[in-house]
Amino acid sequence: MAKRKKTSANQPHAKAEAVARAPMNGYERVAWVCLHLLAVLVPIAMTNPGVIGLAEAPLTFDQFDIIKVVLQRGIMLIGLGAWLIGLLLKGSTLRSSRVEWVVLAFLAWVVITTAFSVHPPTAIFGKYRRFEGLISFVTYASVFFLTLQLADRPSRIRSLARTLVLASAPVALYGLAQAVGLDPISWQRLPFEVNRPFSTYGNPDLLGGYLMFPLLLSIGLALSEKDTRWRFAYWTVFVASGLVLLMSFVRGAWIGGFVGLVIFAVAAARAKAKLTGVDWSFIGAGAAGGVAVAAASLTVNSSVMNFYNRIVSIFQFKRGSALTRFQIWEAAVDAIAERPVLGWGADTFRLLFPRFKPAEYVAAAGYLSVADNVHNYPLQLATALGIPGVVLLYGLFVFALIVSARHAFARGTGAERLLVSGVWAAVVAYLVHLLFGLSVTGSTVFLWLCVGLLLSPIATRREVGAPAWGAWVVPVVAIAVLVGTVFNIRYLVADHFYMQARVMTRGLERVENARRAVELNPYNDMYRAEVAVAWQDAFINLAVAAEPAQGDLAEQYFQNAEEAYRETIAYIPMEYDNYVFLTNLYNQGGFYLDDRYYEDAIEAGLDGVEVEPYGPAVRTQLAIAYMNLGRYDEAIEHAEYGAALDPRYVEIRAILGDAYRLAGRLEDARATYEEVLELAPGRTDVAAALESVEASLAAQGE
Repeated sequence: MAKRKKTSANQPHAKAEAVARAPMNGYERVAWVCLHLLAVLVPIAMTNPGVIGLAEAPLTFDQFDIIKVVLQRGIMLIGLGAWLIGLLLKGSTLRSSRVEWVVLAFLAWVVITTAFSVHPPTAIFGKYRRFEGLISFVTYASVFFLTLQLADRPSRIRSLARTLVLASAPVALYGLAQAVGLDPISWQRLPFEVNRPFSTYGNPDLLGGYLMFPLLLSIGLALSEKDTRWRFAYWTVFVASGLVLLMSFVRGAWIGGFVGLVIFAVAAARAKAKLTGVDWSFIGAGAAGGVAVAAASLTVNSSVMNFYNRIVSIFQFKRGSALTRFQIWEAAVDAIAERPVLGWGADTFRLLFPRFKPAEYVAAAGYLSVADNVHNYPLQLATALGIPGVVLLYGLFVFALIVSARHAFARGTGAERLLVSGVWAAVVAYLVHLLFGLSVTGSTVFLWLCVGLLLSPIATRREVGAPAWGAWVVPVVAIAVLVGTVFNIRYLVADHFYMQARVMTRGLERVENARRAVELNPYNDMYRAEVAVAWQDAFINLAVAAEPAQGDLAEQYFQNAEEAYRETIAYIPMEYDNYVFLTNLYNQGGFYLDDRYYEDAIEAGLDGVEVEPYGPAVRTQLAIAYMNLGRYDEAIEHAEYGAALDPRYVEIRAILGDAYRLAGRLEDARATYEEVLELAPGRTDVAAALESVEASLAAQGE
């Protein structure tokens, strides 16, 4: 064990810096730089260069999450590889906090659950735009391990925290620009309110989670800093982060940030920290800014961007997002009850949700809504990794908080340990946020980094010499890093081709881009489905043209689309959307090619119903197929069921009206058409059908 002695002021730990004065060797320095690059690059990374005026089109389809996950994997490959090579060639100092065994046990458990997952590829790589599979958990553990090894003294802990805080400044500034309508990028069809900041995270919920770290670390750095200029800089980041957090209107992040600030205030009071004029000035300015933001929001007629309405909605459990959140949690609990030990595999909740969601969710959220995340991290982990996985991971977090509490809440130390208090509060704030929000790799990676910082003061040291066989293993490590880097780059390039297929190209060029994406990353089911969609669009373009000379080619394109959909379904049988797409393809084939395809549509649609019983979209396609075969009663059965699930789904009501009309149920048809026109007054086709039905009813009356 290393000896303990008192530290000088402005050092946040009881363990003396003299314990570990040895400078880093070259390999350790590479790893140390990698940790700083992680803190700088991951938060600001996105693949839409329009923010700096370089291009109009994004480089990848997923503009936010995939670049963050690729960067952290790549950086950790290099950092961990460099550290390991240094250990093999020169030996090193190994630091242990007794938690490493829990981390290893947790990773082993993730491997086991992956092997028994309902879809191992998803459990390994994570769901697209979430990416929290086995590889991400290994990345988190690598960040934790390197932080524990290299942040071995107060100055290094401070250095890493400072980098993380300063790197958050561009994220906060961009969020402020969005809030006041000065975004340099013209985003299209945002799934949330205009001028609600999402910055470089693509979603206000995800931005709110990330802000837990700069918010609490910046105040810890500010109050433990002697240099007035640095103190000013840290407070500036704190105020900017706090204002963006308020304007993001993320309730879970508000609760987490509030809890974190209360914790930090308690720690500062116990430490008897003295505030300077700079501190009071920024506290006053931040409070005034917060009041101004809240007051301005009260003039906005919005359930989301009105501070009062947003606060009140926290306690409205039977309406809005609170209602759907409880319904998602209900589905998660049912999924856990079915597989409580091994779970279903990391990040597979999107695949489970159609099977376990309650019917009421469709009416509350709409037929297009699919929850790919539980919005509660313990429940999310329990569905993915089983109850043992949750116990292992949260046991790690709770242990880190308990053993570091004596440093974070020490009495009478003044400003000496307030950085530790800030890190401690940030960990709690983020964990509280995760009770209501989403875990994404671009934010959760900093949770593991902060846990490493918390455990650093209590870590023990052991000198390890270079093994005699170390030089022979170095090439293996180097090759592994190189191969991993190549596959990491392929992962990103694949999404570029997917973006080209989805947005930039048409016809056979689109097909080729989609195929290229699958070749580079065959584990993403959305890339596979895009090949089928591209072939289907090519088929429709030829079929609509109705040129006899191209009839055989159109049928070939149809068969290519059918084969691609079948292959995608075989690869990931639990993905409901693919059944809807295939059923729709068969209905189009029945219309343009041969009536026999309507029978195939029914078969594919019934398979989809088994995957998601409460899916109105597949019911719509089934109703179309039955109706075209003259089986009106069955068409009405599926259309009525789907319309009852989602009262706002216009298309299935229009189909139901058609089925009633063809079945001779004219009064029912008229009533249904009138309901459709109330929901969608611009539907001229429905208006014409209603006019025809009314004419028929009038004729019957005469």
